[in-house]
Amino acid sequence: MSNRKIIIFVSLGCIAASLLLALYYFISKPERQPVPVAEDSNKAIVFKNVKYTGERRGVVDWELTAKVARKYIDKPLIELEDLKGLYKPKPDVSIEFTGTKGSMDTEKESGRVDSVEVFYKGEYTLKSPYMDFDFKNGITATKDVVDIKGEKVDMRGIGLLANTNEETLRLLSDVGGIITTEKAKYHFQSDTLLYHFQKATYVLEGKVILKGEDLNMVCDIVHIYSTDNEVDLIEADGNVRVISKGTVAKSEKAVYHFKEGRIVFTQSPRVFKDNVEMKGERVIYTTNDGKLSVERPKIRMERGK
Repeated sequence: MSNRKIIIFVSLGCIAASLLLALYYFISKPERQPVPVAEDSNKAIVFKNVKYTGERRGVVDWELTAKVARKYIDKPLIELEDLKGLYKPKPDVSIEFTGTKGSMDTEKESGRVDSVEVFYKGEYTLKSPYMDFDFKNGITATKDVVDIKGEKVDMRGIGLLANTNEETLRLLSDVGGIITTEKAKYHFQSDTLLYHFQKATYVLEGKVILKGEDLNMVCDIVHIYSTDNEVDLIEADGNVRVISKGTVAKSEKAVYHFKEGRIVFTQSPRVFKDNVEMKGERVIYTTNDGKLSVERPKIRMERGK
């Protein structure tokens, strides 16, 4: 009987000791720490020699290829290295471009390409430190320097806005360049430039300066019309001033029929040559021989030297 009591007391003692030990660990246990979270939770999968495409109405209208691509898991972003692209806003319009690196939002179908070179229908090449592309809306833009080279024209400006759906290109400031014709080369400067690809028409605005071997022209706006990369007609508007072979002509409007070598001045034209000032309803000047024709002359007066 005494042995059974001893066993019971020993068992009770072990249970009590276990409870005390558990209570000690519970009291002394540190607070639960949260699971550490990495500062950069962006995760990307790296691919090599990849190709991405975009479709509209079942037709592929753009594609990108790159030697290296990082596709982020938690956002619709792709980063590309050593890339090439092709964009087809219209079935008959194909635009290719290359770049050292770039990025693209796959949901918005827009992105940026660095050290970019654009090839438009095999007719023009555009270069810039970077360009932003919006494939959905057909917009290409940059605020940096842009160099454009074509078969008959080289030009440069700061800032570009191109609409591939409308087939227009605008240089936003500090425009300068050279137009090559069968007759001569013409250097031009202006504040802005707009080019309509379908109409093959340049629109220069601001303080426009056009210099060639046969004439110098200054005005507010110039429209240059061409066919098969050859200049047909130059229209100048606003404060027009033309200097050619000793003749100075001023008017509000002048039309240069390029192939004929004939400039027609209207809207209050005045001509100064050999110390003589002439006014009329219309003045015609031929660049080849420097001859003048004044329709309905109103005033003819000698100018003092």
